[in-house]
Amino acid sequence: MRAAITVIAAFCALSASAPASELASAWLKASGRHFSRPHDLTLSPDGRYLYVADLGNHRVAVVDPETLEPVGVIGRKELASPHDVAFDRDGRLLVADTGNDRIAVYEVTGTAGVLVEQLRDGLGRPEGVAEGPDGRIYVTNVAFHNVVVLSGAKALASVGGPGSGPNEYRRPHDIEVDAQGRVYVADPGNDRIQILSPTLERLGALGGGDPYDFDELKYMKLDASGWLFVADQHNDRIKVYDAEHRPVAVLGSGKRGDGVNELNLPEGVEARGNRVWISDTYNGRMVLYELERSQ
Repeated sequence: MRAAITVIAAFCALSASAPASELASAWLKASGRHFSRPHDLTLSPDGRYLYVADLGNHRVAVVDPETLEPVGVIGRKELASPHDVAFDRDGRLLVADTGNDRIAVYEVTGTAGVLVEQLRDGLGRPEGVAEGPDGRIYVTNVAFHNVVVLSGAKALASVGGPGSGPNEYRRPHDIEVDAQGRVYVADPGNDRIQILSPTLERLGALGGGDPYDFDELKYMKLDASGWLFVADQHNDRIKVYDAEHRPVAVLGSGKRGDGVNELNLPEGVEARGNRVWISDTYNGRMVLYELERSQ
């Protein structure tokens, strides 16, 4: 118990830290309206392709990360309202195939993919998926308002249920796992991110006011340096926090629209190096920003 209290106190202390200096950012480009309510997105391990959960088209769109133009399709006639995509350590693409109540697993070669496995145990309308450093798969279920951890095809444990208390959720969306195995869960109905241990004990939360002020946050990106990128959907912007959870940048003007530096209810975000890709969901497009950060 003493260790758990110490960890929670540490998270609270980080949240109260003085804000870091805000970094400059630049809008680089937007794609055409090639997508239908695109949700989360992920880069291939080699950075050559961007894979987008193209929800309204019931597919994963393969996109050139420089031009933002589609170059391929995965899962046509196999997926139903996919919400999230993530690579596992074997280079397979995990797809939260929400309408089919499963995680669809694809062997991917460039712009093509073959369905090789499906995970269903303990799942109901899964909207987020991520692999932990030990190879276990973490999934958020909107149907059950919970988080499930799987080993292979077997559900090992779950936590949650509808509510606003610790380790309760309202429509949990994205899930991310850091290098230490800590699990970050986007809890949009409660406007917060809950942070769990690898065994699903609650460690703390981000939310409840400045510097977070989330309004229906949806998908996130934890990058290799521990920075957290959050699609703050109803605020029409992407919020960026450093490894100590201090705010360092905001992408998007906060004005809902389809012009330069405007977003319309964005749900997905991916980041690598200085580049940040956004699913500008209700504009049906991808957007690319550059963030001035040291490498």
